[in-house]
Amino acid sequence: MNWDELKELIDKGDPDVLAAAVGDIGPADGRALAKPLTDFERSVRRADFYTMRQYSSALAVAGAAVLPMSTLAPWLARNSLDQPMRPDHHGVLRPYGTPVFDHVLAVLRRRAVPWLPQLAEKLAQRLRPRGRISNYDWRLIVAIAGDVLPDSDGFVYHWPEMTGRGAATIVGEVRGDRRFLALIPRLFEVDGVARRLADSWAQDDWPSALAELAAAGEVDQLVLLDGLLARLQRGGKQADVVAPIALHDKLSPSLDELAPRGGDYAALVPDSHSTVAGMAQRELQRLDEADRLAADVLLDVSRAMFLRPEKKLVRAQISWLDKAIRRGRAEALAVLGGAFGHESADVQERALKLVLKHVGKLDADVRDELAEAAVALPQDLRARAADVLGMSEAADPEPAPVPVAAPRPEMPPPITSVDELVAVFAEQVHRGDPLVRERILAAMVEFAFTDREALHSAFAPLREQSPWYAPGLPDWSQQRNWSSSPSETGEFVAVLRAATGDCRGDVTSPIPRIDEIPGEADWEELVTRGVDYGTVQTRRLHEIGIGLAYAPRPFLMSTPTGASGLIAPEALAERLERAAAQGFEPWQHDLVVAMLRLPQDAAIADRVRGLGEAGAQVARWIDGGGLGTPEIRREVVPVKKYDWRGMHFEDRTRVTVTFPDSADPVRKSFDSTATGRYSASYREQNATPDLVPAYRDLSAAHQVAVFADRARGSATLLGRLVDAHGPIGDGMHTVLAFALGAREPANRVGVVDALITLTARDGLRGASVAHAVVELVLRDEVVLGRVVQTVHDAARAGLVGLAWEVVAVLVEGLLPAEGERPRTALADLLALGVELAAQVRPADPLPGVAAAAARGGSSRFAKEARRLHQALSAT
Repeated sequence: MNWDELKELIDKGDPDVLAAAVGDIGPADGRALAKPLTDFERSVRRADFYTMRQYSSALAVAGAAVLPMSTLAPWLARNSLDQPMRPDHHGVLRPYGTPVFDHVLAVLRRRAVPWLPQLAEKLAQRLRPRGRISNYDWRLIVAIAGDVLPDSDGFVYHWPEMTGRGAATIVGEVRGDRRFLALIPRLFEVDGVARRLADSWAQDDWPSALAELAAAGEVDQLVLLDGLLARLQRGGKQADVVAPIALHDKLSPSLDELAPRGGDYAALVPDSHSTVAGMAQRELQRLDEADRLAADVLLDVSRAMFLRPEKKLVRAQISWLDKAIRRGRAEALAVLGGAFGHESADVQERALKLVLKHVGKLDADVRDELAEAAVALPQDLRARAADVLGMSEAADPEPAPVPVAAPRPEMPPPITSVDELVAVFAEQVHRGDPLVRERILAAMVEFAFTDREALHSAFAPLREQSPWYAPGLPDWSQQRNWSSSPSETGEFVAVLRAATGDCRGDVTSPIPRIDEIPGEADWEELVTRGVDYGTVQTRRLHEIGIGLAYAPRPFLMSTPTGASGLIAPEALAERLERAAAQGFEPWQHDLVVAMLRLPQDAAIADRVRGLGEAGAQVARWIDGGGLGTPEIRREVVPVKKYDWRGMHFEDRTRVTVTFPDSADPVRKSFDSTATGRYSASYREQNATPDLVPAYRDLSAAHQVAVFADRARGSATLLGRLVDAHGPIGDGMHTVLAFALGAREPANRVGVVDALITLTARDGLRGASVAHAVVELVLRDEVVLGRVVQTVHDAARAGLVGLAWEVVAVLVEGLLPAEGERPRTALADLLALGVELAAQVRPADPLPGVAAAAARGGSSRFAKEARRLHQALSAT
């Protein structure tokens, strides 16, 4: 077969015919065909993404028939083993026929080459953890691997994904191909695999399967135990520890298996997830009760446990120490001082009671050590400890540090060269940083105007890896092949394609009409009908792409001059003056975004009024008060939700934005009453802080769902809201209320930083935030315990006054009526009130506390109510 014949078969795109025809190609013909085939594939990849996808399956079959191993590994990684693709009558690529995997495998085996196992190893090395692979890529590696399967990180990472569901199925597949037994220890070594072993649909499958293999002696139980302990010691997110803990429980290690690993379990106590620490605590206590745990390990574990915030674990440790002391380990009394500084008053009281219970076993040194630690106890508990421990009148703890607001970040410098632009684009474009995006957009517009050829050449290496960046005129009929509706991501790609492609206009050209741009009518219909989020930014990006192709401009009007997104009024005036001098009108949506980014007190109307239509428009905007003063109000609204029941509506707390005059098209874009943009986090892309930096509360109102839905990136978004400008109202108060109850501790740390900065910089009032928290707690949209923990952290960081304001409102709003059960964590709130009252010394009583204290009872809520009442009476 010669190249023309092979090329004709590839062009026809019928894998069945192609596979049958290439089966007779011998080694000599294969060597002759290799170069023209690789040259052809290179030309296909340079064409465009859609051409490459059409040829991909046929090229996989042809390459399997003729290419040497060194070339074939990257070739098969690039070309699909799935179903072939061809355009339908609308020009959209659709799959058809059957996958070409069987053809590729058959062709490879027909060649009878000895290097198929080495090819499998090379293909496995190319697999990347957390990357996406086809089931057929995996099956090909397994089929040609030989006697030993590859053990690369990528291959092991994807193994659980490629295995059937159910423990019996997994065990059957492993026993059916015993090569997989050698990979089992690697399941605990490759990052990310443990999370995949606890699939949300079948969390018990893999742990049960591995335990069954261990029970049958096919896998060494100690290998599994050591592997899961090593994985747990590496930490990670909660999803990373579910499977190892489940496997540990199923293995049920004996005391003989536990004893040599006491240090491994002890290492899990300080910084691991609560479930991991609880498991370690349970196993170590088993060893201690069997007198097989060294005393120093018990003391070290106790000290570490008393530093953890989980009250359940700390209370269990105190109970464990009580038993140990009664068995004769009096030295354990010394570590109880560590519990005196715990954030929970309940824990402090339990530790003190245990010390008082065994006070007769204290020697002088331990008594002095505990007396020194007792300074951290609340005032009422210190008084109980003073006489027994021989304390003098203890001084109050050192005051909390004075919080200092973080300065606003500075705007990074502009990109000054094409090479720098390519480097920044390749490294950071997908990170979602708005400042990076603005720097990229500004440089792309500038360099496309001054040296488009250099820009085209500089991006060539990036296009080799990512063919969807190929230069091209804006054409939605092409873009919709890989994006079902307009989006900021798709439009950003279109900007790059337009900046590196041909230009059909000059600096005086207007933006073409809709009917003059291919696919533009379809885009306009979709963005009007189907995209109800991000309209302002999406239209701006779309306009930049079209402008670069048909109406180039030397620079953007809307590039921020401040890191918050603000544009200095003088800078915008200078840009308008430069535009007037060069004889061009700015792009319309670019100008709209520039106006949105002006400070509310911009005073350049007279300076720009005579600078063409753009200057007149900016002057009218400033004279009219910019975005104006919308009504921003917290409400309960029907929110669209998607789950196993399909689409439905649920009542949720959101913040609505209503403009008195929403007829103005710019204002209407931010009017949630008109647009319904308060539903769910993935739709809350409009009014980002960098887009309307002078209207922080309006931006916060549109971002509430991000925090309510605990969406990814909420901590970063909160920082941007803090650095924005403008008054604080219901929007920001509601965002902070949701953020106070964030699920992840790391996010709650960010809330404390936000509270510090907003209090010092903007005079945030804790009571206003607390009123929002009360509403959310009563509606079960926020967990009170998390809020209490965050407020406690804020008090320790120095926000004692704000913390008391929050606690006072929460106590008044959440105390139960007569006959009602107290809400979970309400006792913790009252205990925090006791601690803060001693520092703030409020002059006024809290409504309802006296009545709650008078109810009596032995519950923790009743005890804390009496403590708070006593503390308030003492002040």
